[in-house]
Amino acid sequence: MLRDSDIDFLNGHLASISQEQQKHHDNLQDLLSQFKNLLDDYSSLKSDYEEVKEGREKYKRQARGQDRNPFVLVLIDGDGYLFKEHFLKHGSEGGINAARELSDSIKELMHSTMGMQAEQCRIMVRVYANVLGLSKVLARAGLMGHEARSMAPFTSSFTRAQELFDYVDAAEKKEGSDFKIREMFRLFVDSNQCRHIYFAGCHDTGYGSLLTPYRGRSDRITLIKASGFHREFEDLDLPIKELPSVFMSKPLTSGKPSTGPAGLSSIKTNGGNGTHHVSNGSNGANSVKPVCKHFQKGICRFGNTCIKQHIMPNQSLSRQSSPQSLDNSPKQLWSSPTVVGRSEEYLRSMLPMPSIKTEEFIPVNKDGDRIDPYCPQPSPEAFREYEDRAKEHKVCNSYHLSGECGDMSCLYDHSDVSNTIIDVLRYMLLQHPCSRAGACRSIKCYMGHLCQKAGCKAVKSWHCRFNQNAHLLDLKTARWDVPSDQSEIDQWSVSDISIGTKSPQFTF
Repeated sequence: MLRDSDIDFLNGHLASISQEQQKHHDNLQDLLSQFKNLLDDYSSLKSDYEEVKEGREKYKRQARGQDRNPFVLVLIDGDGYLFKEHFLKHGSEGGINAARELSDSIKELMHSTMGMQAEQCRIMVRVYANVLGLSKVLARAGLMGHEARSMAPFTSSFTRAQELFDYVDAAEKKEGSDFKIREMFRLFVDSNQCRHIYFAGCHDTGYGSLLTPYRGRSDRITLIKASGFHREFEDLDLPIKELPSVFMSKPLTSGKPSTGPAGLSSIKTNGGNGTHHVSNGSNGANSVKPVCKHFQKGICRFGNTCIKQHIMPNQSLSRQSSPQSLDNSPKQLWSSPTVVGRSEEYLRSMLPMPSIKTEEFIPVNKDGDRIDPYCPQPSPEAFREYEDRAKEHKVCNSYHLSGECGDMSCLYDHSDVSNTIIDVLRYMLLQHPCSRAGACRSIKCYMGHLCQKAGCKAVKSWHCRFNQNAHLLDLKTARWDVPSDQSEIDQWSVSDISIGTKSPQFTF
């Protein structure tokens, strides 16, 4: 039989074992609880990982898709970038050859720009133009037929020649080509699949705002230079390349514009037959003499003998002078801006170049004044050719500059003349100021709205018809206005050309 001490010992030992078992149980429960929490955390992390993995795989698939079909984009404003004459003259065949030559030229540029990566890229070309208007211009230049859309065979063949080449008619809406080109540029400029953009629209400074955010991005954009290239694009720090075998390097010389002032057969060298109204000074010595409107138009033939005041619209009366002193003094004390003769290089760089756009819209500066497209002085040989023809029979200005003559009894020559003679006629006509000056919005007006004579200082020694304001106009194009419906061209006589070989009105 157990002694009491043994029983106490066993009871204590049993209690100890029971406590240890409870402690072991508690530890096990705690461990199981921690393990369960660990499993929950693992499940959550696994779920997040699967989502990230799925997204990563999706991105890889997209990246592999973009790598699979890389391409370069060639954006061309066809209203300003004209294909070479020999392409345009041959219609359908010319369209195919133009596409091939463009493809070969772009491939050469790609190798110099992109290196080995060029071999993997296809070429996508988008040309946007007003096909109807461009057809008219090319027809007048003798490069197309006279049907409404004579360019259609060329454009359709160009499109068929290559899988990714498209010549798109942007219709006759104002800025139609600009809108299309801007949206295509924005769509692809940040796309990984589009490796490079060759931009052919540097004749229009309106694209400057589109390209400015990508200044210096030579890895993404290359500018294509052709006729009418504006120097403002040089400030973008982008590579500039030429495609001399594809695009015309000089402005197109038009033959016979389709629209023009009917009956504009000539311009009188004496300033016209209109009566020059003068004041008899009956209001007394203190009266202010009226302003000579003919002088402001640049056509006053009375010179210093005119009794009206010869002041410009932008001139103001000097503080030191008075109306009374003006009447009593043969010299006029009026203050006016100093005219600094503009160089030929400055005129060529600032004025818009002749293009389809200048045929359809009116370039206007920030002050709302009309600006004429650049018209260089013809060569002495060109003037001699014109003079020889004029000796035989004077040509009809209206017919040759507008394509029609409304005078049924016109005595001037309507037979064909060379483009050289047309250029001389156009240049001569621009030496005669339009009576509406900068406010003119007639697309039919071929008279001058500013002086383009290099170095002209608006003084008598320069034999210039234009007033002082026409020498001070801001020449930067701020917008393009839709022409207004103006039936009249000028208010002074244009019935007799009298631009002979020794005309005192022109200095050649």
